[in-house]
Amino acid sequence: MVNIEDSSSLRSVSDDDSVDLLMSDGSSGLEIDETAYSGATQPHMFEPETDSSSDENSEADPDVLTLRLGGNKWCRCGHCQKMSTETESICCQEIEEVQTLMSKHPNRLACITDHPGFEVICLNVYVLETAYLTFRQYHGPLPDNQNKKNRYIAYRQFVRWCWGWLGRHVRVTLPACAVSSIRNTFPAPDGQYNGFHFE
Repeated sequence: MVNIEDSSSLRSVSDDDSVDLLMSDGSSGLEIDETAYSGATQPHMFEPETDSSSDENSEADPDVLTLRLGGNKWCRCGHCQKMSTETESICCQEIEEVQTLMSKHPNRLACITDHPGFEVICLNVYVLETAYLTFRQYHGPLPDNQNKKNRYIAYRQFVRWCWGWLGRHVRVTLPACAVSSIRNTFPAPDGQYNGFHFE
């Protein structure tokens, strides 16, 4: 479930009928006898090990994050608008999955909103109405506010297009250019948006 904005009215819509297999400590609750697998291939056996020095550098400098507030100098595509939080202040040029999708287009694209699929998948009201019918079948109806409903479904469409299937309770930050385009097409009457939340 994508939780981008308007979360207060969407909290009743959930996937709670699914079962989480992970315990609170992160384990699956299943005990595995590792001696039985001593010579066999084990899960994650061939995954690359993490570099501890890169973990130390992976945390962003607070001063750099603060520079993302109050403007859009961080934008690389030329279409991002000022966002209300550092987390939301991210350009399509900074997201690997979005870049991968853009690289499949025969022409070099500066922004994901320039991709011909963006308008069709995320802004076309007929496509959004059809996507909403599928959403409603599995999750129930959304509030009657048409623009709010279109924004929510457009965000879900964008995630499906760029990331595929994320899984239950997995959320990603959408690029500001895409969010801005969707908000400009389906604006809130008061201009107020809840924004992105990881919860």
